[in-house]
Amino acid sequence: MMGEWAAIGLRFAAYADLLLLAGLALGGGLGRYAPVVDRRIMAWLAALGAIITIAQFGATALAMTGNDMAALDRDMVRFLALETPMGVSHLVRVAVLGLLMISAIVRMPRALSGLLAVIALASLAWNGHAGASESTLGLAHRASDVVHLVAASLWIAALVMFARILLLDCRTPEGLASALATLDRFSGIGGIVVGAIVVTGIVNLLAIVGFEGFFASFGTDYGQLLLLKIALFGGMVGLAALNRWRFVPGARAMVGAKTQEVAVRLLRVAVLTETLLGVLVLAAVAILGTMSPVG
Repeated sequence: MMGEWAAIGLRFAAYADLLLLAGLALGGGLGRYAPVVDRRIMAWLAALGAIITIAQFGATALAMTGNDMAALDRDMVRFLALETPMGVSHLVRVAVLGLLMISAIVRMPRALSGLLAVIALASLAWNGHAGASESTLGLAHRASDVVHLVAASLWIAALVMFARILLLDCRTPEGLASALATLDRFSGIGGIVVGAIVVTGIVNLLAIVGFEGFFASFGTDYGQLLLLKIALFGGMVGLAALNRWRFVPGARAMVGAKTQEVAVRLLRVAVLTETLLGVLVLAAVAILGTMSPVG
């Protein structure tokens, strides 16, 4: 049981780290309007991701040998690292994260950092249920999973950026106006992000359980947790809609007024709550990856 919870914890840490790393490298979908991210933060996230990946490989390799340390000799480690999709994906991830650390230190172009971060994130698609899919279905499943991950990374990073802006940069009318403009800019890509997550989420589930088992899967423990994940995601979408159509326009009307702080407080609560729901979604994802979808 401890091993299972360790695997879940490592999956959660890997997803949280790599989603945030890729999302920040891509500017949270804000393009040239994205707040500047300290390169040291990117380097630390890359280093942490490499450490988590190595720990994941060790835990997975041990589980694949039935937790028999004696069986996990040099030849077995070499085989698992070089001859299995799981091992190769972990090696690629560590190598790319190493390059990303170097790019952060020597100040390589931002586009290169974004590409490396996306490759590291995409390597997650070769683990879990997507990694187990075979042939053409496997390719389609992993491609869909990569799109799903990239879309999620943009949303997660945007939330972190918004939280930072609302907590630190809204003490003046000018700061609030700038923050509201940033929130408005993300709303344009936000609909695309949500649509991509929904469509690829459905594709991923169909790839796992098939058309015949689609509705039946919701009667399993896996399906019940998936429904909880969908509900949490729905809460995030609802809060995003409130921000877009109510809180942001309301705050814009209060810029420079005595009630400005009230508007900022509402936005802070909404964004921080949305971020918390995102963390809970990641926790559900980490658990789902260790569960069987057929009961």
